[in-house]
Amino acid sequence: MKPFLAFAFLLVAAAAQAQAPSQSGAKAVSAFPTGEGDPDQFTCRPPQRLPESRLLGPEVCKRNGEWARYRRDGMDVAADGVHDMKLKGNATNTCRGTSAAGATTGAALGMRCD
Repeated sequence: MKPFLAFAFLLVAAAAQAQAPSQSGAKAVSAFPTGEGDPDQFTCRPPQRLPESRLLGPEVCKRNGEWARYRRDGMDVAADGVHDMKLKGNATNTCRGTSAAGATTGAALGMRCD
């Protein structure tokens, strides 16, 4: 009986640990996540306008450590949320979210890299 109880305890502890990140509170949102902050915290990028479409792609959520690796490698996640893309120029200084009118905004519909 003791081995069964020990196994059940380990199973419950593993399940609680797996759920911990989703219960950590509100997610951070950024039009251009840089990976700053706690490497294990999730930061989400709002949906972006898909190329040659009026539709938006999905919200993209990654841990800050992953966003930092993307920026270090000069990469970003494409608007479709699936593919990776190379950023143009010095992305940390020149890329920003844009609205449909072209103004910079926190609820970005696309990215503009000069």
